[in-house]
Amino acid sequence: MEIAQEKSIYKKAFLWNVVGSMFNSIASLVLLLFVTRICGDYSAGIFSLAFATAQLILAIGRYGMRAYQATDVNESIEFSSYITSRLVTCIMMILSSIVYIIISDFSKEKGLIIFTICILKMVDAIEDVFHGLLQQKNRLDIAGKLLAARNALTIIVFIVILFLSKNLFLTCFFTAAISIIFCLVINIRYTYKIKQIKFNFSFLPLRKLFIDCFPLFIGTFLSLYIYNAPKYAIDKYMSSEFQTYYSIIFMPAFVINLFSEFIFKPLLTTLAICWNEKEIKKFNGIIIKLFMIITTITIVVIAGAYLFGIPVLSLIYGVNLHEFRQDLIILLLGGGFGAGVYLLYNVLTSIRKQMSVLIGYLLVAIFATVFSPIFVHIDELYGASISYLTSSMMLFTIFLCILIYNIKRIS
Repeated sequence: MEIAQEKSIYKKAFLWNVVGSMFNSIASLVLLLFVTRICGDYSAGIFSLAFATAQLILAIGRYGMRAYQATDVNESIEFSSYITSRLVTCIMMILSSIVYIIISDFSKEKGLIIFTICILKMVDAIEDVFHGLLQQKNRLDIAGKLLAARNALTIIVFIVILFLSKNLFLTCFFTAAISIIFCLVINIRYTYKIKQIKFNFSFLPLRKLFIDCFPLFIGTFLSLYIYNAPKYAIDKYMSSEFQTYYSIIFMPAFVINLFSEFIFKPLLTTLAICWNEKEIKKFNGIIIKLFMIITTITIVVIAGAYLFGIPVLSLIYGVNLHEFRQDLIILLLGGGFGAGVYLLYNVLTSIRKQMSVLIGYLLVAIFATVFSPIFVHIDELYGASISYLTSSMMLFTIFLCILIYNIKRIS
């Protein structure tokens, strides 16, 4: 009876995690599509760079806590401390975005758009702490529903305002404001059914959270920096139109991450329990199956993209991408390794190997900082694609070696 009930819970969590993650992942793709169609390639390039920057600064807002919170199966830290820490990190996120915009000396238009999109992405950080609690309580199904609802509203509001105003800044500003209000209303309502919502400014639990998750925060930040390094190199050496082209052909790589995340996110708590209870055979079996699924998804997506990817993307976005077929395939292969990295990152977090994660990201971040500009300067978009693939392969290799070492150590 318990096994049947566990399977039922997993199926519901899997289904709604798929729906929620799908809406969350396609949001940026759909928004870029309408910006490209309504405002043109140049504005879409600014939007793409702003979105990448906001995604990077979002790492401050999330502080790498989601996997840590979801796998805190013994509830060593109260939810009140988690939500208080999120208030602090969101304030840090906004201040960081202002500092970044000032020191980067962007034009007024680009600076305002980056700031408003950072506010919009802060919504992800706000809801993440509520969804971490729901996942911890095996209610990922509710989290998926809320994630889908919020992203659906964001997409609709953004498209309507952009269509009526033709102004990217006003669109981002009003979409961000409406999304924050909607996010708070629906998440607070459902979370109250599980746990009382209150702030706890006690020093010790907050200190423990920020210290324990610091390697995860830095690792996540460096991860996003590594994957966005080619975009910053493109912004330095090429025009905004090429930023748009790269972003469009990069989008399908998210498909691999998206479908992979569908599979493994509901299993993170199970993996943490297996590790804590020394069920290493079951732990290894789950990870091997997940790697096989990621490999299969990667092969299928690459095959489909080779045959239909460029014509379909050119048709959808209304731009000529036919010279970038090779770049698309390279990015998709990098996306496959990237999905493997994301899986290993979550597994290493669930077994509390945060420092090992940080070391891996530091090494590859140094590589990306040095070589991404060189690759782009020499080979333009092809160089950007090679940079992304190389960084993903390096991270995957390092994380896999760390996991194997830790498994052998306790076996």
